Amino acid sequence: MVAGPLIDGKYELVEVAGEGGMATVFRAVVRGAAGFQRTVAIKRIRPEYRSVRHYIDMFIEEARVGSELAHPNIVQVHDFCSSDGAYYLIMEWVDGVDLGTLQGTLARAGKHLSWPLVLAVSIGTLRGLGAAHERRTANGELAPVIHRDVSPQNILIGASGVVKLTDFGLSRARDRANSLTVPGTVKGKLSYLAPEVTLGKANSVASDLFSMGVVMWEVLCGQRLFDARNDLEVFKKIRACVVPPVRTFRPDAPEALGAVISKATSLAPKDRYASASEMVADLVRVAAAEGAAADVEDLLGRSVQEVRTLLAEARQRAMGARSVVPAAGPEAAPASASPPASPPASPPASPSPAVEESVTIEISTADLTVEPLSLDKPKR
Repeated sequence: MVAGPLIDGKYELVEVAGEGGMATVFRAVVRGAAGFQRTVAIKRIRPEYRSVRHYIDMFIEEARVGSELAHPNIVQVHDFCSSDGAYYLIMEWVDGVDLGTLQGTLARAGKHLSWPLVLAVSIGTLRGLGAAHERRTANGELAPVIHRDVSPQNILIGASGVVKLTDFGLSRARDRANSLTVPGTVKGKLSYLAPEVTLGKANSVASDLFSMGVVMWEVLCGQRLFDARNDLEVFKKIRACVVPPVRTFRPDAPEALGAVISKATSLAPKDRYASASEMVADLVRVAAAEGAAADVEDLLGRSVQEVRTLLAEARQRAMGARSVVPAAGPEAAPASASPPASPPASPPASPSPAVEESVTIEISTADLTVEPLSLDKPKR
C-alpha cells in the first residue's frame, strides 16, 4: 500500500495494481471540487529503465498514440506528466482482469471460457484494433497505428463485461518519421509474432491480425500454439506456422469459428484478413448463425467476478499456508530464532497461455542461426 503520495499535485497513489515489463501500474484517484473524485490507473516507468533513452521514447510514444485513440474498446489515456525524474501515464481505470489472468485462473480450476465468450472478447478487441488501424490525422489522412503487441495480457475485461485493448508502448504510428525499432530487431511477445516479423519484415495490419488469431486459438484450446524449449525453437515453429484445427481441442466450437482463426493465422500475409473490420464481420456472422447469446457482456462480467473470487481464495490459502507454524517439541527453537522456512509450494498447474508470464524481448534477426523459411504454406 502506498496511499498518500501525490503526482503532479492532483493524482493520489492508492496501491500497486500490477508489475510487469518496463512499468509499474498503480490504482490512484484524482480529486476535484465539491468532493468529486475518480479512480484512474497510473503507469510509471520502472527506475531501472529511466536512464535508457529507448525505453523512455517508447513510453512517451505510448502516451502520444494513446491520447489520439478514442474508442470504447481502447483504454483511454487522460494525461502524461513527470515528477522527480519519473514519467507517469494517467489512464482509464478498468475494474476487471486481463484475458490471460481470466483464462489461466479458469484453467487451474478445470474450467474454460465458452466459445461464445471467446468470440465476444475477440470482437471487442478487434473493434479497438480496427480503430487504431483506421486512425486518421486532423487533416483526414489515414495514419494507421500498428499495435505490435496483441496478447492476452493486453486485453482487459471489466467486471461489467466491457473489453478494452491496452498497452500501445510498442506501437508504430505511420505519421511518425522515425521508427522506435532498431533495424534488424524483432519486438513484442515472442510467441505471438507473425512469421514475416521473425524474418525481419515490418509489422503491419496483417501481423496484428495474426497475433489476434493466435490469442483466439490459445484461449479456446487452452495451450500455447507456438511453444518450445527455447526462443530459437519458438522462432522455427512460428516460421513453419503449423496451426492445428481448433476443433481438435475444442469440438464444441463451430467450424466457422475455426475457419476464421485459420484464415487469421495464415502463413502468408496476403492470405489473412485485409482488415480488423473484415474479421469482425465474419465473427458476427458466426455468432448469428450459431445463435450465440445476446447478453454476452453480462456473462463476461460474471466470469470476471468468478475469477476474482478464485484469486481471492487462492491468496487466502497462500496466506494460511505461510502462517502455519510447527507445534513446539522438546527441541523447539527459542522464540528469537529465525522463522521456519516456508513450506514447499504446491505443484504448478498445467501450462496454459495465461499461467506463464510472457516477456517482451528484443532479438536481432541477424543473430539467428537458422535459414529463413519459405512463406509457402506447409503441407499438413
